[in-house]
Amino acid sequence: MYPIGILLLFIIGWLVVMNISTLTTRTERIGLAFPIGTGVVTLVMALMDLVRIPLTSASLLTADVVIAALLTAALFRRREAVGKALTARPDFSWFNLVWLLLLAFVVWIEYANFAKCMFFPTYDRDSLAAFDTMGFIAAQEHTYGAMSIFRGDYMPGIHAPGSPIAYMPLVQLAYAYVYSLGAETSKIIPALMFLSFLIAFYALLCRHTSRTAAMAATLMTLLTPEMLSFSSLSGVNVIDAAYASTGVICVLTFLENDRTPALVLGSLLLALNVWCRAEGVVFVLIAMLMTFIYALRKHRWMPLLIAALALLPVVIWKIYTAAFDMTTESFIITHPFIDVEKASKIMTGAWALLSDTAHYGWTFVALLLAVLLDAWFVYKRRCTIDILKVVYIVLGIALYYLALYHIDYKWDSIENVLAYSAKRFLFCFVPLAWYFVVTCSPVAAAMRKVDEWMAR
Repeated sequence: MYPIGILLLFIIGWLVVMNISTLTTRTERIGLAFPIGTGVVTLVMALMDLVRIPLTSASLLTADVVIAALLTAALFRRREAVGKALTARPDFSWFNLVWLLLLAFVVWIEYANFAKCMFFPTYDRDSLAAFDTMGFIAAQEHTYGAMSIFRGDYMPGIHAPGSPIAYMPLVQLAYAYVYSLGAETSKIIPALMFLSFLIAFYALLCRHTSRTAAMAATLMTLLTPEMLSFSSLSGVNVIDAAYASTGVICVLTFLENDRTPALVLGSLLLALNVWCRAEGVVFVLIAMLMTFIYALRKHRWMPLLIAALALLPVVIWKIYTAAFDMTTESFIITHPFIDVEKASKIMTGAWALLSDTAHYGWTFVALLLAVLLDAWFVYKRRCTIDILKVVYIVLGIALYYLALYHIDYKWDSIENVLAYSAKRFLFCFVPLAWYFVVTCSPVAAAMRKVDEWMAR
């Protein structure tokens, strides 16, 4: 049943993408299928748990089949467009040997990384203390919200600030899903998530730059030291980064091309990002701000509503936690305050991380150089979309550190949070940085010419 369950996740995700738009490319559908399928199924699992349907292998597979059937029925009315999308002939006129060499490097490194992920059992502290263990117990007890470890009399301190009971549940439910179907380890989830992310990232970039540049950006993202290291663990941070970065790229694609399906896809990915980690709300808020400005200019308010729907998982989670009494002591500072020492520590920590090539390679250095290179083109050609890309990255980092400023660290020191949690959250900005580098106006134009020359 375990292989069947994984296949159904792919099928559900593929059907969701096709329902959103039949104009997506084959590579986009392949790359986005597993992350979206997993996200949708975990949302359904939470709703099943909320109405007290046991999360057994039979109920999960039944739910998968029902979801797939409904999505297929929805596609039936658009069967001509679906048929056209499926039978479209691939175009290889762009092919060149540099692209092939870059692909070979990506395949080689990712094969080693995938094998490493699947070979080693779960051993990282965060997964054993939370994500993997919670998923395993949920599979055994056929529930997530009513698990025995969430009872204060069984697990003292479970309702304390910073407790894993408050973590958004996408990853834990995904692990519960595979454990319920008989998997011996949850590692297939992070392994397929990262592989799918690489494919989706490359495919989305191909819409904005040459295929060689897109493959180069994929390779550089893959080679990011700390992100590559964490991609083979059973944690949440790289999965979070995959949802966040692809969602932001889709939102920016809408703002550039005015294609509503791109916004719908982006909103869904950002919703799943929030369902994965609560900090992902910063990306939704920026999307809402940008679509609000768009609505004012275009007098179209539907895009703002679509972006706002990315907050739906927050509503579901609030209802879910209230139903199962999954409360924790609040650690959010809601009143205005000034703490110069704390602000100074946060700014120092942020700069230390962004300038650390041991963690992120030359990612943020390349981003800075690309911004400087693009400045003249933005000034001369009024390239608004390049400005929006930079604003999204800068504002996202700023809002995250602002959120850290408004947290009362009762369970840990701010130094540890900056050194570890903040370090991992910045994974979200690594793909976005390379996205900007290869899609900014001067680089994209130059690389398209290079590709045309190499394809001759």
